Amino acid sequence: MNISKICFIATTLSISTFGVNAKLNLTDDISISGFGSTSITQSDNETPLYVNHEITDDTCYDCDTTFGLQGDIRFNDSFNASVQVVKRPQDNWSSPELEWAYIGYSVADFNFKIGRLRLPLFLSSEYYYVGQAYTSARPPQEVYNSILGLTSYDGLSATWDIEINDESYLTLTPYIGIESDAQVAVESVRYDFDIEKTVGLYSELSGFDYRIMFNYSHFKYAVELNYQGFLQPYAADSINIYTLGIEKSWDQLMLTTEMLIDTMHFNWYSSLAYNMDQFTPYITYAESHHDQKNNSLLLGVRYDLTTTVSFNAEWKYTDANGGDNGELIGFPDDLDAQLYTLMLNFIF
Repeated sequence: MNISKICFIATTLSISTFGVNAKLNLTDDISISGFGSTSITQSDNETPLYVNHEITDDTCYDCDTTFGLQGDIRFNDSFNASVQVVKRPQDNWSSPELEWAYIGYSVADFNFKIGRLRLPLFLSSEYYYVGQAYTSARPPQEVYNSILGLTSYDGLSATWDIEINDESYLTLTPYIGIESDAQVAVESVRYDFDIEKTVGLYSELSGFDYRIMFNYSHFKYAVELNYQGFLQPYAADSINIYTLGIEKSWDQLMLTTEMLIDTMHFNWYSSLAYNMDQFTPYITYAESHHDQKNNSLLLGVRYDLTTTVSFNAEWKYTDANGGDNGELIGFPDDLDAQLYTLMLNFIF
């Protein structure tokens, strides 16, 4: 899916308008598009906030820095290919990540993809790194950070688009992944994941002013700890993850809520955003339960400088409830944090 289509999908509920023509057409069938984000962030807690973001009480100018390029080729009316490479916040500029690379085939109401694909766990999964495509500076971390930043899989998917009536559509996407690996760093420890199997079903009911999605995923995996070059087995198990997301708009007002449930988490958030021309103030409340326990309140405002450039200013308070670490990586003595963010997003 190209960036222009992603941004169109993200705005069908009319909270914001994004640049649906933000791409460079090299030929009639080949296009290049891109996106990026950068921020100034600081918290009042010395313990890093969020996996893959080294946000502490020192002012940080690159904790959210993201830059992506995407190339799309249409071979004919049925076959297409897409490649997306992203420098994520945790990556060095010299080692970006191949986020997706697939060949697609469409016939009638069916679409098939094979290659490296995006895990369709959440409402914003398809455009997870495209900060311009959602209202807040980051997707709510209580839900989106629950799987430690794993966003893609190697395998195949099949999508069936069903027109229910003139205003409602149902999308069903079963998917299956082959063995793959991933790494997640938490302070000085790296977790090496060997994901042996991925199986899931994504479904979405959508209309002019709403989206309702449900996803079921099953993963079989093994994890090794890598501490200063020493490897040791950590866990080997399987897990079932259920996610539910709802978006509903009433003219300028949008409600978004999502939840994730598995054996280690029951996490959810609800967000309200109100669009006033170029300004969109928003508020989000979130909770994490089970292995991670915290609640948070976020207040922010988005300003659309142009249809392809936006600016966010946010304040977030997180309280770990005096229990587990919650969003705070490690086990700090101070179990709450205030986070301040100024974020710039763009697409081209």
